[in-house]
Amino acid sequence: MSYNKEDFPNYVRTAGKITVLTALTGFLVFIVTFVYDFGAQELNRVSAQNLSATTTLTVLNTPPQFDWNAYEVVASATSSPTNSGDVIQWSALGSDSNNAPYFLLICSDNASPTPDWDDVGNGTGVGEPRCNVPSEGGTAIQWGVSAATPSGSLATVSTTTEEWGTGQFLEISEWYAWVCDDDAVNPRCNNISVQGPTSTPTGTTSSPFHINNRPVFSPNLLNDAQLAGVDPGGTVTWTSTSSDPDSVGGQDTITLIICEDNVSYNTTTNTCGTEEIASTTSSVEDNATSTFALPAVLMDDDYPAYGYIIDEHGHEALGNGLQSDYIINNVAPFIAPGSIDLNGGADMTISVPAGETTGFTLDFTLRDNNSCRTAASAGSSTEIVGYGVSVFRADLRATSTCLTDANYDPNVCYPGRGGTGVTTGVATSTWDLSCTVTSSCPDDASATDIDYTCTFPLWFVADPTTPGFKPTAYEDDHWSVGIFGLDDDTASGTMATTSQFVDVESLNALDIVQSNIQYADTEPGQNTGAVNAYSTTTNVGNTSIDQEISGESMCGTFAVGNECPVSATSTIPAFEQEYSTIAFSYGAGTDLSSSTPGAELESNIGETTSTSSSAYTSDVTYWGIAVPASITLAGSYTGLNAFDAVSNDPLEW
Repeated sequence: MSYNKEDFPNYVRTAGKITVLTALTGFLVFIVTFVYDFGAQELNRVSAQNLSATTTLTVLNTPPQFDWNAYEVVASATSSPTNSGDVIQWSALGSDSNNAPYFLLICSDNASPTPDWDDVGNGTGVGEPRCNVPSEGGTAIQWGVSAATPSGSLATVSTTTEEWGTGQFLEISEWYAWVCDDDAVNPRCNNISVQGPTSTPTGTTSSPFHINNRPVFSPNLLNDAQLAGVDPGGTVTWTSTSSDPDSVGGQDTITLIICEDNVSYNTTTNTCGTEEIASTTSSVEDNATSTFALPAVLMDDDYPAYGYIIDEHGHEALGNGLQSDYIINNVAPFIAPGSIDLNGGADMTISVPAGETTGFTLDFTLRDNNSCRTAASAGSSTEIVGYGVSVFRADLRATSTCLTDANYDPNVCYPGRGGTGVTTGVATSTWDLSCTVTSSCPDDASATDIDYTCTFPLWFVADPTTPGFKPTAYEDDHWSVGIFGLDDDTASGTMATTSQFVDVESLNALDIVQSNIQYADTEPGQNTGAVNAYSTTTNVGNTSIDQEISGESMCGTFAVGNECPVSATSTIPAFEQEYSTIAFSYGAGTDLSSSTPGAELESNIGETTSTSSSAYTSDVTYWGIAVPASITLAGSYTGLNAFDAVSNDPLEW
């Protein structure tokens, strides 16, 4: 291999050997001179004596020399040490005056090495040199010897490093280089070792070399979510028992990298790519930690994690890939703020006396930070499985007291349930809450919401909260709704209430139990005296009521739409009837008015609190009548009295 000596900063040294060709040329010059100096007289003497003497000379081998000093191919320095287990490589350019091959030898001290130590050399590069190792009576470590290299060609030698402090390596190790030949007669190494040039095109690569030990990682990687777990949106911190033995140039710092699996870690980039969970964020010298800020939405499951310790030079610890899984807790579903829409914000009008008014609406969104879908390990089904709904009068029933069957009260509290697993609240056979999913959970781990729309009825006894012509007892209150969700792990959220209050409107309604007010038989000119007829009024609305009463005249020809004629002899005027809230003798009651609306009777019929007809609140009205003396037509007389409900004064509810 040829080389251009101009490529190196130092010029090639002058060779130190006398070649055989030079010796032969000198000999011929000697012979010519000898003949010339002696002349003919000497020739005559020689001829006469016939004597001669042979001259001999052994020209010793001279060692090869460095044309370019040995250097580390990749510089090993304090700031860029060679990782244990990696290769250190040296190169040098040497030449031999006999044009024989040479060896590049790297030793740990500068004691003269032994050329051709096993005495097999023949000048062709078969006899390697050896450092002054213990077997040669010395203490040196031989880092390596190159293959036989042609004179003038670049020689290269390498060694694989080990952890320093074990075997033949220290954290910092001096090296010394020689070039040697294996001459058959007189093998030689150059007289003075070299420790590298002061500079090369790639920088300073001289002795010593530096070994970077692996960091130490004990089999003890813990995290604070491997037993108790952590909620989505929280943090998981891994704590390692780790250190680094290197100290030259300052203690090496270490980093703990956490990966999702044990196959993605890349020893070249010292990362896990997209599978990396967390990494140490500040410089530490031992017991590295790493913290993972969890996403706000994360399925409840066990998650794998593997830890890797590396030092500041990218050297990995033995035993890397320690597993330390973490647990994401199950959290209960909750109501998205502002998602509850009760009856579209409109007041609820009760319109069916003694029955249920249907068609009220409710829309809401349930949200789960474990995602609205379960993890694959749980079958990738729906995370949110059920819900509870309570519609209630706000200040009478706190959220927590309108949940179960026992709390059901058609006046103030309607707890219902839906979906799977919710046991609080009454069944639809008691209160027909009907909800359907309008926006189901997509197959997406980051999705959180399920939307519902519902319809429900209210009984006629639901407390009114709107002020009327006569204010109701609950006009300062409103109706609200509370909702909670249930997940597949039976975790139920805290009931959330809407900030959108609505009112239930008043329904003043009554029913007359008897269809006929039957007076006792009475002669003209007489009255019923203390013998009263009666009517029973029931409250079938949601207020406390009085009665407005009016009526028509009575005659033998009365029919609805066919009023009695004005006749003194055959028609009994309406005002001849009297009524009272208590039994009375005729003359002590209130005359029946024929005007509409009628006169108000302070019946004070309280609000009905039960949907059972047998428990309706009611009141009896007592009746009496006088038959004018002018009546001459005997027979059955008929009329029609009208009753209307009006809201009672709130103080009388």
